[in-house]
Amino acid sequence: MIKLALSDVDGTLVPFGHQHVSLRTLEAIRTLKDAGIHFGLATGRDEPDLIRQFCGHSWPFDTGILSNGKKIMVDGEIACLTLIDNDAVARVASLALEYPESFVSVYPLDAVPSDRVYCIGATKEQIAPWLMSVGADAVLTERMPDVQILGATIACNHSQQMMEELISRAERECPELDFAQPFPQWCDILPKGLNKGSALPILLKALGITTDEMVFFGDAENDLALLGAVENSVAVANAAPAAAAAARWHIGACEDDAVALALEQIAQSTRDGVTPTFMRS
Repeated sequence: MIKLALSDVDGTLVPFGHQHVSLRTLEAIRTLKDAGIHFGLATGRDEPDLIRQFCGHSWPFDTGILSNGKKIMVDGEIACLTLIDNDAVARVASLALEYPESFVSVYPLDAVPSDRVYCIGATKEQIAPWLMSVGADAVLTERMPDVQILGATIACNHSQQMMEELISRAERECPELDFAQPFPQWCDILPKGLNKGSALPILLKALGITTDEMVFFGDAENDLALLGAVENSVAVANAAPAAAAAARWHIGACEDDAVALALEQIAQSTRDGVTPTFMRS
């Protein structure tokens, strides 16, 4: 029996280019919770972004893995928190300045909407393609801010090839960090060995749930650690090839509310005592 449904957000619950989840998705999450099943997110985003994406609501992500595993939430409380080393991120930011149209963004632990993201060495024109991720009020700065860092990313407007060259160099010069790309030309910076998959055991222990009692929905390469760790892993139809290959089950596309339909099926199957439809093939 499924006791926890965990889902990525961008490209899985929210189509790229869209501002927030659909009303059907919100209703499906509520239906799932009403059926006594935990719901949570496993995402690279943190609470300020998620509140916007979930139409001002926080209850859909009061449990889950946020900021790519650096923050683990259980019933609205932080169960585990890991920050990124400032000096290491500063070295990556210096490297990014050597590559045209590349910059590093820093997301403070104590973020507020007016200054939640610092873009190091970037111009307004360079951050324009990434406004949904850095925000229209991102602070442009030439130096590393003196803040506690929960999240950091690399953006490259030039090409994916240049991004890969930058990441390869950063991996050599900053061995205490990992780098994960949820989509082309955008890369998450993580403490070494930390990801959505490494955070999962902490979340499951807190909930008293095993991996065979949960389902995970994902679409991108930064979901691979979870897709490989969960027996009931699910990829949406628009998933990257590596994510699709790693998943056990496959459903429709994000833009068609496929995850909402699957959540509805899980809730109904729990009431009926049967296997959800998408897990029967």
